[in-house]
Amino acid sequence: MWKSYGQGAAALAAVLLLTALVSAACGGGSDSDQSLEQQYEAADEEVAREAQVEVQAMEMSDQPAAMEVVVEREVQVEVAAEVEAASSLPFTDDQASPVAQQRIIVRTAEVSLIVNDIPQAVDDVVRLAERTGGWVVSSDRKATHSGSVSVRVPADSLAEVLEDLRGLAVEVRSEVTTSQDVTDQYVDARARLANLQAAQNALVRLMERAERVEDALRVQNELTRVQGDVEAFQGRIKFLEQTSAFSLINVRLGLAPAGMSVDAGPDRTVSLGKVARFRATFRPPDGIDEFTFTWDFGDGAQKTETRTAPTLDEGARVTATVTRMYEDDRDSPFIAEVTITGSGDSGVAEGSDTVIVTVTRIPSIEVFAGDHRAVEEGQNVELVGSFTRPEGLTDLTYRWDFGDGSPPSMGLLEEGVTRAAATHAYTDHRPNSYVATLTVAGQSAAGLVEGTGSLSVFVAESEGWTLAGWSASDTWKMATRALSGVGVVVATALIFALIFSPVWLIAGGALLFWRRRRPRRSDDGRPEVGERSETSAG
Repeated sequence: MWKSYGQGAAALAAVLLLTALVSAACGGGSDSDQSLEQQYEAADEEVAREAQVEVQAMEMSDQPAAMEVVVEREVQVEVAAEVEAASSLPFTDDQASPVAQQRIIVRTAEVSLIVNDIPQAVDDVVRLAERTGGWVVSSDRKATHSGSVSVRVPADSLAEVLEDLRGLAVEVRSEVTTSQDVTDQYVDARARLANLQAAQNALVRLMERAERVEDALRVQNELTRVQGDVEAFQGRIKFLEQTSAFSLINVRLGLAPAGMSVDAGPDRTVSLGKVARFRATFRPPDGIDEFTFTWDFGDGAQKTETRTAPTLDEGARVTATVTRMYEDDRDSPFIAEVTITGSGDSGVAEGSDTVIVTVTRIPSIEVFAGDHRAVEEGQNVELVGSFTRPEGLTDLTYRWDFGDGSPPSMGLLEEGVTRAAATHAYTDHRPNSYVATLTVAGQSAAGLVEGTGSLSVFVAESEGWTLAGWSASDTWKMATRALSGVGVVVATALIFALIFSPVWLIAGGALLFWRRRRPRRSDDGRPEVGERSETSAG
C-alpha cells in the first residue's frame, strides 16, 4: 500500500518539480553570469534541506507521509541529475553551428541602384545570388520605372556580392550595411533548450513508471507543453544560425532617366521684400507626359509643383509660375535651380537649369498728386503733381489718368524735374467725383519702379450764358417747362371734348329712332298685323 501511494505521490512531486525547472529554463535566462552547474547545486541543496525538515516532522506523526517525502526526494534528485548531465554534454551534430565558438553576427545590406533596364537588373541580381550559393527571398519587377529584389548570400561572400552589384549599376544612390551581434541570444537559447530537453527526458521516464491514469494524464500534459517549448527554441536557434550564416541584401532598383532640356530663363535682379516670379520651359522626350518640378531658390527654400502647360512652340512645355520673396540680401546673388522629372510609357526623363538671382534694395518714388478740385463741366482744369527722384533711377516718365475714360496724358521727365502737369476738361457733370491719378515710373537695377498719387475732381453742372442777371439757359429752361405745361392742358381738353361732344349724342338718338320705326316682318316676309308697311302707308 505504501508503495503505490508513494509512487503516486512521487509522480505528482516530479511533475511539480519539472514545472518549476521548465519555467526556470524558459524565463530564468537573465542570470547568465551564473553557470548552470551552480544553479543546479543550489537547487539540490535547497531541496535536500526542505526534504530533511519535512521527513523529520512526518516521522513523528505519519509513517506513510514520511515515505512519500522520501520518494519525492528520490525523484527530484533523479530529475536534477538528468538536467545536469544533459547540460554538461557537448552540442550534438544537429545543434552544432559553423560559428559555435565565434561571435554570432547578423549582417544586412540595403542598396539603391540606378540601372538602364529594370527586368534585366533583377535577373542579374538573382543569378549573382545563386552563383554564390544563396537564394532569392522576394522580387518585384511589375513597375516600369522601378523594381526591388531581396536575396540571401553566404556571410563570407557579402563583400564580394556588394562589389558585383555596384558593377551592375549606372549610379549607386545609397549603400548601407548593418551588423547585429546576437551571440547572447544564441547562447541563451542553447542553454534553455538543454534544460527543456533534460526535463523532457525525465517526463518520458515518469510516464513509463506511472501506474495511475490521473498521474499519467498529468505527466502527459506537462510533457506536451515542454515539447512545444523545445520546438520553439530549436526554431529560434536554427533561425539565428541561418541568418548569421547567410546575409540579407535588399536591392532597390530605379531606371536611369533620359536627358531633357530645361531653360530657367535669364538671370534677374529682384527687390528685397518683393515677390519674385519664376517659370521654366522644357522639352520632354516622346512618351513622357507626367511631370514634377522643384525650384531651389538658393536661400534654403524649395517649392515643388506638378502643373505644366503646352506652348505655341511645338514640343515645348512651360511650368506653372512659382513665387518667392527674398527677405535677406546679405548672401546675394543667389543661384536658383529648377529640376524637372518626367515619366511615361517610354520611361523617365530628367533635366535641370540654374538662374542667378540678385537681390537689391530698390528705392521708392513718393508721389503727391495735389489737392482735391471742384470745376464746372466743360471747364479746363490744370492738374499739377510733385514727386521725389531717388538716386539710381533713370528714364523717368509720368502718366496722368483723369478717371473719365479719356486718353491719359503722359511724357518723359527731364533730369532734375520733380513736377508733372496736365490740363483736362471734363465734359459731363455727375454727383460723384472723378479720381485723377498721377503715376511716375523709372528704371532701376531691379527693373521698373513706380509711384502713384491721386486726387478727387468734383464736376458741377455749368450755369450757361448770363447777361445782367439774365441767364439765357435758365430762361430757355423755364420757357420749355411752361410750354410743356400748356401743351399738357390743351391735350387733356381735346380728349375730354372728343369724349363728351354733342355730335355723338345726336347720332345716337337718330339711330335709336330709326330702329324703333323699322316694321317687323313674319317668316314669309310680310309685315306683321297691326303694323303698316312702307308701301301701304303710301
